[in-house]
Amino acid sequence: MLRIPYSCYPFGMERLLRDLPHILEGLSAIVVGTRDDALVPACVLGAGVHADESGRVTIFVPEGTGGETFENVARNGRVAVTLEQIPTHRTVQLKGRCLEMRPAVEAERPIVDRIQEAFLADVEAIGAPVHARRRRRWPCRAITFEVAEIYEQTPGPHAGFPFGEGRAPAS
Repeated sequence: MLRIPYSCYPFGMERLLRDLPHILEGLSAIVVGTRDDALVPACVLGAGVHADESGRVTIFVPEGTGGETFENVARNGRVAVTLEQIPTHRTVQLKGRCLEMRPAVEAERPIVDRIQEAFLADVEAIGAPVHARRRRRWPCRAITFEVAEIYEQTPGPHAGFPFGEGRAPAS
């Protein structure tokens, strides 16, 4: 089966946003990037992700580690999220503006648990220490943002290109 890199996605942004849940499937390593008013970056590991077909993504950030990220999002609303499937390095970056930031509710905890189990399986498969299981991942704050930009970041010739604007695969 031939798989077209998403960077060569032939359908346009509206269809791409509808396909976000599928595109993000299996990506369990989550890094949330923000910046302050002086453009100083901050990043934190995310604990979960949920995408809908309207182009909205909710990232779950542990309360215990997200302080600087929460301050930055509250001040300027800008969010960049990089998601990776560790064994294959399939990586996608999303950028957008925060629509809502709130405490995550117990009904959302299974999203975090599912993503974290996948993350732990991935890091164990590549030989990472078992102490990764002790990482505190709940309670979380839910940051929902509207995706404005999507980039292919998987290492290779399409890395860095916006989805849909990459170079066609070599024949």
